Amino acid sequence: MTDQIRSADLLVKTALADPNIINALKLQPEETLKGLAKGATDSLPRTALAEPDTKTNNAIWLIVVIAFALVMLGSAYVLGMGVNTKLEAGAAYVTKGETMLTVFTTVVAFLAGLLSPSPVKR
Repeated sequence: MTDQIRSADLLVKTALADPNIINALKLQPEETLKGLAKGATDSLPRTALAEPDTKTNNAIWLIVVIAFALVMLGSAYVLGMGVNTKLEAGAAYVTKGETMLTVFTTVVAFLAGLLSPSPVKR
């Protein structure tokens, strides 16, 4: 982590390296700091991965929604069938209804959240 370049460290090194910047900080601190901040953030390394395109985003969302839909269907099936099935030896139920109901309602809430309008886009 010590070899990672930080914008604040770069800003300080840039300011201390040039006496003209120190004088500018005394006379016009706000403008000089804004210029130093822009220069420091522009010189930082960019992320290794680019933003995914629309096709990749759509594929990822499709996988997520299908996975949650399968979990919802599976939990509904287990909730409907598994709760009523008894094991003969111990006379215990195969699954706990509370657990499956929690999984089912959580997945339904997630899928409903995808359909609700975003509060950011007002």
